[in-house]
Amino acid sequence: MMRFLLLTSALLVLAACTAGPAPPVHDTLDTKTGSTVSVMREPLELLTSGYIGTRGGAFAFLGPFEIDQMGTRTLFLWVLLPHDVSSSVEPVIHCNDGVVTLPVKSTGLADLGLAQPPYELPDPWGTQWYFALDDRTLVCFAHARTIALDIPNLRGDPETFLAERPKNAEGFPILENFAERRHTPGL
Repeated sequence: MMRFLLLTSALLVLAACTAGPAPPVHDTLDTKTGSTVSVMREPLELLTSGYIGTRGGAFAFLGPFEIDQMGTRTLFLWVLLPHDVSSSVEPVIHCNDGVVTLPVKSTGLADLGLAQPPYELPDPWGTQWYFALDDRTLVCFAHARTIALDIPNLRGDPETFLAERPKNAEGFPILENFAERRHTPGL
């Protein structure tokens, strides 16, 4: 009986020590530039709306990130498109039914204050885009029904990648958590 109680107690202690879910937003230090980068646990995944065949990329990815350089905080949007879409044409971003106009930051990671991309690359051959992101657009993304990216494929045909909010949600909780964490006005 005593061994049973000790074993039960030990199992309860071990269960209490297990890690909970990862935080929705985490900060990392870019050791080469000294910038602190805040990102979502993982980027939002968008699925293509058309048939892509066996060789096409079915997913695009999108994620906001904030860079803190000695107290100066700057908000950006990272977009990764599959390798089989145009890498020279800027994607058109939609929040619900409206087009979002964000300035492209094409000068490179070093000019953003980074030595490496803010998110791990789910498609190492994909094309990355960086946009200056404003609070109003981040709030739109957080409360959106749909987020979409339009871009031509290599044949020039339009390709749409789409994410729909989770069932029974008012928007995208992961984006809302990111916006809340940074105290985004208008949320």
